Amino acid sequence: MRANVDAIALLDTLDRENRAATASEQAALARWSGWGAVPQLFDEHNTDWRTEREHLHQLLGEDAYTAARRTTINAHYTDPDYARAMWDLLTALGFDGGRVWEPGCGAGTFVGLAPDTAEMVGVELDPTSARVAAALYPDATVAAESFADTRYPAGHFDATIGNVPFANVRLHDPRHNPGGHALHNHAILKSLGLTRPGGLVAVLTSHFTLDAQNPAARREMNALADLLGAVRLPSGAHRRAAGTEVVTDLLVFRRRDDDTPPRSTLFETVAAREVDGEVVRVNSYFDHHPGRILGELGVGHGMHGEQTLHVTADLGQLPGRLTTALADVADAARRDGLTMTPRRDDTREGSRPVALAPDGLWDGHLVANDDGTFSVVTDGVLAEQHVPRTQRAELTALLGLRDAARALLTAEAADREDTPEIETQRADLASRYRAYVARFGPINRFTTRPTGRTDPETGELKMARVAPPVMRIFRTDPFAALVKGLEHFDEATQTATPATMMSQRVVAPRAPVLGADTPGEALQVVLDTAGRVELAEVARLLGTSEPDARTQLGELVYDDPHTKDLRTAEEYLSGNVRAKLATAEQAAETDPDRYAVNVAALRRVVPADLGPGDIEARLGAAWIDAATHERFLAELLDDDTIQVEHPGGAVWEVRGNKHSVAASSEWGTERMPAPAIVKAVLEQRPVQVTDETEDGKRVLNPVETAAAQEKAGLIQERFAEWVWQDPDRAAELQREYNDRFNAIVLRDYTTAGQHLTLPGLAETFEAREHQRTAVARMLAEPAVGLFHEVGAGKTAEMVIGAMELRRLGMVTKPAVVVPNHMLEQFTREWLQLYPTARVLAASSEDLRGEQRRVFVARCATNDWDAVVMTRGAFERIPVSADVEAAYQDREMATLRAMLDNSRAGHGLSVKRLEKKILAAEEQLKERLAGPRDPGISFEQTGIDYLVVDELHDYKNLRTVSNIRDAAIDGSRRASDLHMKTEYLRSRHGERVITGATATPIANSVTEAHVMQRYLRPDLLEDAGVGEFDAWAATFGQTVTEIEMAPAGGYRLQTRFAKFQNVPEMLTVWHVFADVKTADDLNLPTPALAPRDADGERAPVTVVVPAAGELTAYVNQLGERAEKVKSRAVDSSVDNMLMISTDGRKAALDMRLVTTEHPDAEATKLDTVADTVARIWKTHREDTFLIPGTDQVSQTRGALQIVFCDLATPSDEWNAYDELRDQLARRGMPREQVRFMHEAGNDTEKARLFAAARAGQVSVLVGSTAKMGVGTNVQNRAVALHHLDCPWRPADIAQREGRILRQGNQNPEVQIYRYVTEGSFDGYLWQTVERKARFIAQIMRGRLDVRSIDDVGDNALSFAEVKALAAGDPLVLDRANASAEVNRLQRLQRAHHRQLDHLRQRRDTATGLIEQCDRDRPLLEAAIARTTNTTGEAFAMTVDGARFTKRPDAAAAIADWALRVLPENARSPVELGEIGSLAGHTVEATYLPQPGLGQDAHVELRLRDVPASAATVSVDSICDPDTHGVVRVLENRVAAIGAELGKLDQQRASAVGERDTAEAGLDAPFKHETALTEARATLDRIDAEMAEHTTPADDGRPADQNETPDTQPPGGDLVNAAIHDALGLAGMTPPRPAHTGQGQMRPPGHGIGL
Repeated sequence: MRANVDAIALLDTLDRENRAATASEQAALARWSGWGAVPQLFDEHNTDWRTEREHLHQLLGEDAYTAARRTTINAHYTDPDYARAMWDLLTALGFDGGRVWEPGCGAGTFVGLAPDTAEMVGVELDPTSARVAAALYPDATVAAESFADTRYPAGHFDATIGNVPFANVRLHDPRHNPGGHALHNHAILKSLGLTRPGGLVAVLTSHFTLDAQNPAARREMNALADLLGAVRLPSGAHRRAAGTEVVTDLLVFRRRDDDTPPRSTLFETVAAREVDGEVVRVNSYFDHHPGRILGELGVGHGMHGEQTLHVTADLGQLPGRLTTALADVADAARRDGLTMTPRRDDTREGSRPVALAPDGLWDGHLVANDDGTFSVVTDGVLAEQHVPRTQRAELTALLGLRDAARALLTAEAADREDTPEIETQRADLASRYRAYVARFGPINRFTTRPTGRTDPETGELKMARVAPPVMRIFRTDPFAALVKGLEHFDEATQTATPATMMSQRVVAPRAPVLGADTPGEALQVVLDTAGRVELAEVARLLGTSEPDARTQLGELVYDDPHTKDLRTAEEYLSGNVRAKLATAEQAAETDPDRYAVNVAALRRVVPADLGPGDIEARLGAAWIDAATHERFLAELLDDDTIQVEHPGGAVWEVRGNKHSVAASSEWGTERMPAPAIVKAVLEQRPVQVTDETEDGKRVLNPVETAAAQEKAGLIQERFAEWVWQDPDRAAELQREYNDRFNAIVLRDYTTAGQHLTLPGLAETFEAREHQRTAVARMLAEPAVGLFHEVGAGKTAEMVIGAMELRRLGMVTKPAVVVPNHMLEQFTREWLQLYPTARVLAASSEDLRGEQRRVFVARCATNDWDAVVMTRGAFERIPVSADVEAAYQDREMATLRAMLDNSRAGHGLSVKRLEKKILAAEEQLKERLAGPRDPGISFEQTGIDYLVVDELHDYKNLRTVSNIRDAAIDGSRRASDLHMKTEYLRSRHGERVITGATATPIANSVTEAHVMQRYLRPDLLEDAGVGEFDAWAATFGQTVTEIEMAPAGGYRLQTRFAKFQNVPEMLTVWHVFADVKTADDLNLPTPALAPRDADGERAPVTVVVPAAGELTAYVNQLGERAEKVKSRAVDSSVDNMLMISTDGRKAALDMRLVTTEHPDAEATKLDTVADTVARIWKTHREDTFLIPGTDQVSQTRGALQIVFCDLATPSDEWNAYDELRDQLARRGMPREQVRFMHEAGNDTEKARLFAAARAGQVSVLVGSTAKMGVGTNVQNRAVALHHLDCPWRPADIAQREGRILRQGNQNPEVQIYRYVTEGSFDGYLWQTVERKARFIAQIMRGRLDVRSIDDVGDNALSFAEVKALAAGDPLVLDRANASAEVNRLQRLQRAHHRQLDHLRQRRDTATGLIEQCDRDRPLLEAAIARTTNTTGEAFAMTVDGARFTKRPDAAAAIADWALRVLPENARSPVELGEIGSLAGHTVEATYLPQPGLGQDAHVELRLRDVPASAATVSVDSICDPDTHGVVRVLENRVAAIGAELGKLDQQRASAVGERDTAEAGLDAPFKHETALTEARATLDRIDAEMAEHTTPADDGRPADQNETPDTQPPGGDLVNAAIHDALGLAGMTPPRPAHTGQGQMRPPGHGIGL
């Protein structure tokens, strides 16, 4: 202690006098020994060292004192004798000079003993020790830092020597310690990495380096170097120098070339050996070299009392023994040719003198040197950066902008006032920027070049952006993104304006909150600063104690019994509250004072149970087990042999009698019996029957298939009723459904978002409420879907969310994946939102070849706020082979679990599952067989969170399904994302991803399952619907239809027809889905102008009169539909999709479907031209501002946008050219009418968009595909025209999003929809609007119905076409009315089932109440007569004899049992009285074996005491040596009092159950009025249709009539069978065709396809 204090005082003197130490002063400094030997000095509770501690604290100051205290865990200095021996060893192995590194040099023992030829570089954590070493050895380089922070190039040193710091702590060093090894192993691995091939590493380390059970660290060492030798020193070897008894090993390695394999793996393993009667593990190296343990092994106790390994030896002989052992190591190395070798020519780069980079500079930082050259920081040193002469001036200017921007932001962050210095810096930055733009142009400028590839969707040539050559160098700088964010850049016009930071402050330092007035305020402050409830911080803000703060918080927070943490009320009372309630109730039993409040609060929010009338049961539903299905089939088919097995997933097995009347006739067919039908339905497979052809192929049998499908429907209906008929079964399944699917309470994040302060966000940006809400959800939920309307500001949400997650320590390194063309823009916007953020941007170009290694290293080693990557770049960094194997293995693990379940059951599906496992294993081998870069993997980047933009582009995720049209093979892009998210979940838990898209559901509700697999697969698994087919069986209903295959014959088409149990499905969806529609956002977009007809602000529908030829053509479409439905035409020739397309064409213009010129009457295009020309004349003098400025454009006139997906530009007649001709005839200049199809690439598109924004285009015409996403021409847009109607609502949204968009300078706009009367137009618009409303309801969770139709159709149904063709909406009205009546009748039947169920519940509860009333006086009497028999007061009578010892009583009971127990009885036998205990008579009943191989039992009970029965085995009651039976009886006596309380609770519960049931019985069928009205509507429609029926008709609707031509020819059995099958399938056989008018084109062959 005294020597250390004197050394510190001397150092202070040397610093004050600014001189070197004299020889005598160096001798004083050499007595410094650090603090490792006196850790008690820093123990605040150790009063013996208080005086010294206070003196040292005053002497060192706070920072140095803290550093000194930290070194006590590993600062043990080295005896000079050992250091000298290690230097001798290196010399013997060939070291004759060079650079030498010492990690943890202390006061410089090894430095002082180094040969003169050694250039020493030491690293020491303790700054005082580092000062001592530097003063003692001024010629050496000594850095005061953690060795983990030392940065030199790989192979920089020729040798490493030292006593490495050792402790069981782990430092962050992703480059040299990616495995997270303990301190001593980390130091060795880094030493090996920094030492060149052929160099030597000699270190003293803890014996745990060699002896640890886990070989990972040793394997990493062996991958870099060969172990030349190891010598184990005895305990106490470091006692004199460091005051420690630890056992250490001296290890010497020789660094290998990277491509050279290890010479031996011996030291990687440990072996067990017995020492002093204890089994210890010692490295296998010492089994082969026992003489290198310099003493005898023993087991003793360490300095902290723990059991540890000791090596006992005479320390006086140690120097000699060590010299001999090291000489042996050197001799062996020389024999093996493993001495030190000279540095090779290819490693001379590392031998050059290096300049250490200034502190704080990250890898990649570019430096402009005074001599005109450039350097780049690499591995902590400045390396030469080659820059072509032509690029030097611009790079110098860019670096000047970087440094000026950084300096300004640093100044703003340090001072809230705009000081003169800050104003000067701001002016300097603006001046530099203006000079740069004047000389070089905008920072973000680019050109384009063709790639030679075309876009498969649009057919356009793909173009690549080419940045200025200097950007290839500059973009690697860590602050390149900051410089690119210095301007607002218009990519279309290639112009830029300065960013806000050049004119006003963008960063404001955050003032800390020092106190709070209320607990609520304090809680919000803590949540904002820490992201979680920290009671100590709440107490500090309130100025009170933690217990008082907890009391004040009350029910603002709850103690979570599961995690033992405090949770906010919003968090705790949301999510799966049923599971939380069960946990809280269990916790309240043992700690009611703490958790009773939880129980009460959770009970208030638990969703009300759904009843049988609300829940739709389907075969295969996840919440109905295999045993229930088995009981159903056993009853349905009257078959006791039926077996149903469900090992998991979509695998079911059904076995039973297939030949009974019930199986093959009543509920099945001869070709497909009921068990086979049910198996197909359970597995979501098509119900189909096939025949074998002569060539061995299987073809569909439509007759047998139709019959089997009808039986499947009947079984499904019967099952839905049967499930709820038995009260006990209904109650059990109802409970199961509610617990699985009706357990979630959604959380509102609005308030949480309002309290966010968002430190670091630019002052110039004000986050909207919905953006704050989205960020709050990202902070609270493990995964989030930002499903927001286009224009909602998702970019800002993703950026702010990622920055907040990182600020609060919830994630470490988030990565944002954006579309390839969005990288530059996204990165710029990030820096404009957070000017001080450090963002690494990477495109595919940055990850080519060897650049991937550079990127991964830079990503891992620097502390980035975020990594922004293009999709291409993201996919270029694969997961490692191990992670990919684990991902694939998880799929096989599911199959293996199914196999185990099958073996545990009937074993019916074992063979099928074994085949599946084999196939999966082969697939795994095939996928892992490809080439792989072993040095590059996603795991190495350190990324722990993903934010994925445009998540809908990843929908093609591999989905295994028996529903053919739902199964997805999967794309590499989707699989890659899923694999990485699953890896992150396995490594970091559930918080791993946020996805953003405006269209999560576009075509089918099934897309919701894919989204959930990315975001919250845990919710699917918890509900048992992780497998798609299980989800489909629970929530979906499929319909399978027979259709003609294109190549002839028949095929089955399966699609989702509807979804049931929708509210529960959507509740799970909205846990993670943050949905915002246009109505929610209230964005600053133009309003729709009021319509002239009704004043409503809605799109204008323009009705175009139908020409006579159109009416005739629509009739012909109806006839074509008849033929398709009746199978009179091959589907390759005509089908409903072709009919629908031709109907759309005819509605646009008859010239698309007929060769004849239309009549003179006006067409739709004439009407459109009139409207467009009128609007053009009205608005051609309107003025507009130049975008991004306050200047009025000299070009006048508004823009109109016209969408038309049909008849696009071609060499034949088309709607585009016709419209331009029409507009020209009405006075509009032809050059002002432009087509999107004129732009063949991105550059041409940008020019066309710029011309539209500048007013040079009056009308822009395009299709949804070409003019939808990415078209920004809204600033002048005054009207939008739909010439046709697309199929999908998402297409309508994309179209109208071009005009209803922020940035439109018109306060009001108009949208026109053109509908040709009597055509398909009107109905198509109604259909797409219905789909849009439906999707919006799903997205927002505002459905008040329990079942819905799917939205995936893109062809009209037969009924729809017939209604349109007939010109009679009654045809379609009747179909809809009939469906509504059927739906309501099903609900009525469900209501009656519910009433039956309620009556049964009421009767059961009433009986239970009566039973409780009978039992209560019995229990009261039993309590009154109970006597005390506890402890020594025990007394019991057995068979008339009294006993006061329990063993005696037990022996007497055994004797009695042996006398009275019957032999081989097969039914219960009353055994009578045993005796009495505690005032109660004990009776017994013999219970025979319940089954083969099971034991018989004896029931014991107390006479006239309800609920007192207990069951014991025959063996236990007959055993005289145990008194377990006596203990059972005593427990039953002791429980009588508790039974009374349970009885009261049971009665109260039964009363509530009865009252609830009676209340439900009084409820009427709520849809009774609707059903009456629906029936009346159907009757009215039938009556109206009957009035229009011709005398030849039979009074039925036209599509239900049959003519003699539809009857099967007599004697033709084949045709008769087909006729019957089509009738069963609901398909009307063909009618005679009628001749249409006009000369028509063949179906599907129109113009402009």
